[in-house]
Amino acid sequence: MKTIPALILAALLLAIIPSTSTPHVREVVKASDILAKIERGEAVSVDNLIVEGDLNLSEIGLDVAPKLGAGLGGGSAMGEEPGIEHPALAEEEKLIASPISITNSEIRGNVYFEKITFGGPVNFAGTSIAGNASFAEAKFANQVAFLYTSFGGNTSFKAAQFDGGVYFSGDQFGGRADFEGAQFRKLAGFSYAKFGDDADFKGAKFMDEACFGGAEFRDDADFGGTEFGGYAYFGRARFSGRSHLGEARFFEIANFYSANLGDGS
Repeated sequence: MKTIPALILAALLLAIIPSTSTPHVREVVKASDILAKIERGEAVSVDNLIVEGDLNLSEIGLDVAPKLGAGLGGGSAMGEEPGIEHPALAEEEKLIASPISITNSEIRGNVYFEKITFGGPVNFAGTSIAGNASFAEAKFANQVAFLYTSFGGNTSFKAAQFDGGVYFSGDQFGGRADFEGAQFRKLAGFSYAKFGDDADFKGAKFMDEACFGGAEFRDDADFGGTEFGGYAYFGRARFSGRSHLGEARFFEIANFYSANLGDGS
């Protein structure tokens, strides 16, 4: 089994290690202040704060995104790979070129980042989102970290496209988690993630390694029509409901060591 590159993993984990300094009351910032920075094209770097209100990108003006691969600054993740076509973006899809980092924080509202192209890295490691979160049809040109993120409501990454590595390891999905039709072009990490409600991966495509080791699916998990183009690891994963894993397509090795597949239907 492949492993996450040590330097990348170390950098991601450092973002969620609690500070050993004297505890202090978290500062409260308005969601509108963060949205204003995004609208101005500034990098967002928030750590250990409380964000009051909804982060709704439909409320601000953003540039129209170019086609993926047209100079978004995504490095090797943006290169054209054999056999992979980058679809043209719909006219309404918008671009955020600057990095977005909201770590170890509490968002007291909903998050709506739908149909957005993220040119820079995105990091929500260690953050809890009280409401619903939707990144439906978003396109991520760079590294994405949702390590130990807590989603209190329903979560949607439906038809999202991840061109770089993406990490949902240790996440808590309190509501329904929708990844239907999502495309993962690099490593996708869901190890030890906990899905409290239905998890929908219908028609998703994993083109590189997919790691669900130790993940818990406490309700139904739908992998019908899911394609695993690389190594698929489900070691010690637990399924309490139906999984439809028998309807998935595995093109390389699939490892289910000590997994509890539930009824497997």
